[in-house]
Amino acid sequence: MKLKSKFLRWNAGLPMAMLNKETAMEIGVKARETILIRTISKHPKEVTAALDIIDGQFGRKQVLLSLEIKSKLNLREGEIVDINIAPIPRSVDLIKKKLNNNRLSREEIEEIIKDIVNDRLSEPEIALFVAAMYRNGMSNKETIYLINAILKTGERFSVRNKFVVDKHSIGGVAGNRTTPIVVSICAAAGLIFPKTSSRAITSAAGTADVMETIVKVGFTISELKQILKKTKAFIVWGGGMGTVPADSKIIKIERELKIDPKSQLLASIMSKKFSVGSKYILIDIPYGKTAKIPTREKAKSLARRFLQLGRYFHKKMRVVLTDGSQPIGNGVGPALELMDIIKILDPKQRGPKDLEKKALFLAGNIFEMTGKAKKGKGIEMAERILYSGKAFKKFKEIVKAQHGNLNRIKYAKLKKDILSDRAGEIIEIDNKRINLLARAAGSPVDKPAGIYLYYHLWDRIKKGEKIITIYSETKPRINEALRFFRENPPIRIR
Repeated sequence: MKLKSKFLRWNAGLPMAMLNKETAMEIGVKARETILIRTISKHPKEVTAALDIIDGQFGRKQVLLSLEIKSKLNLREGEIVDINIAPIPRSVDLIKKKLNNNRLSREEIEEIIKDIVNDRLSEPEIALFVAAMYRNGMSNKETIYLINAILKTGERFSVRNKFVVDKHSIGGVAGNRTTPIVVSICAAAGLIFPKTSSRAITSAAGTADVMETIVKVGFTISELKQILKKTKAFIVWGGGMGTVPADSKIIKIERELKIDPKSQLLASIMSKKFSVGSKYILIDIPYGKTAKIPTREKAKSLARRFLQLGRYFHKKMRVVLTDGSQPIGNGVGPALELMDIIKILDPKQRGPKDLEKKALFLAGNIFEMTGKAKKGKGIEMAERILYSGKAFKKFKEIVKAQHGNLNRIKYAKLKKDILSDRAGEIIEIDNKRINLLARAAGSPVDKPAGIYLYYHLWDRIKKGEKIITIYSETKPRINEALRFFRENPPIRIR
């Protein structure tokens, strides 16, 4: 059906179209189905879009389109487009094949990823792909195909330098915000550190959420090259660069499902590292009872997968297994974690020693990997740079280059102290419950929201002492966090 195009005045986040109820009935489509939009020209362009149906006075001969569609098809207001039911892509059958625990070929995985990037698959269909990976896993070959397919459908960010480094933590440990510290230390030593980070999937904050408290985290590739030229480093949201668009769309679904398939985790991490030209890659795998990876044996198994991929792609890679038995640092939530980071970087302040120690350990490993420091001397080099103030100076350079300001950090409008109802020794702090408690308070959407932990494992506490402070922007969020704390206590005292 030929319809006149009108435009939404905002980006919907994906190609989105709206039709009058009667028009939709005439075409034979329902809400949330996918339609095909094609231009009327000698060389037509086309795009698939998610459909919504609206009542009211909206014209029967019109289609309302999101700005993503306007941009992709280069449309003018009022231009006629042809609207039809989108054919079911073959990749839906390929996803069912994976659901039935069959292996996929390189061409089949490439087809699925290409359809994800080109919006030919709906969000429920992408969710089915995520569920298939979560349920049945992927072989090493399939994971390699997935990495290559993700890279093939995105832009590349090339850096001509011998010492391009990167690091990634598997996550799952509350407050484990080492990245800004490690990046600042390494860049201050002359290493090139183009750090692309994720937003939170199941945790209270991702590195991109934390940095977004004070800086801009979305830039074009040309802008990032200029930042790198000035500062030797950046810390940005990987989803804003266009280097791994398929990964960004899959992660969006993972966030809603609150699952993180191992094969996609491997492909997501490695594709992001390769897309920015990293030559030295350090992977941190925290393990512990309530971490994402529960046991040392499973951490070792995952480490082997990373190292196999590193060898296949000819990258110098090191994997370290670290303690994930409890949260690291004191703050959990974007602004509160950033406060911990600044207290560690600034020689005039005192930050949480456990977070500082881990950041120095990771930076030291990178120095030894790259030959900047001799074996066993990396941590000493990292300490000299941190305690001299050079790392803090570098961090401030990065903040300025990313249009940021340290003065933007602020506490939430409301806070509530939780006092210990008994004296004793802390014998367990549940990472998952701590993350969920911070999310109940509004993190990571509300940047100042989260929690502050006063004690760690094996510390002794007196009855009536503060054990946690909840920070939130609204009273309903505070109440929700308090309800969650009562029903799911994250800390055990003996």
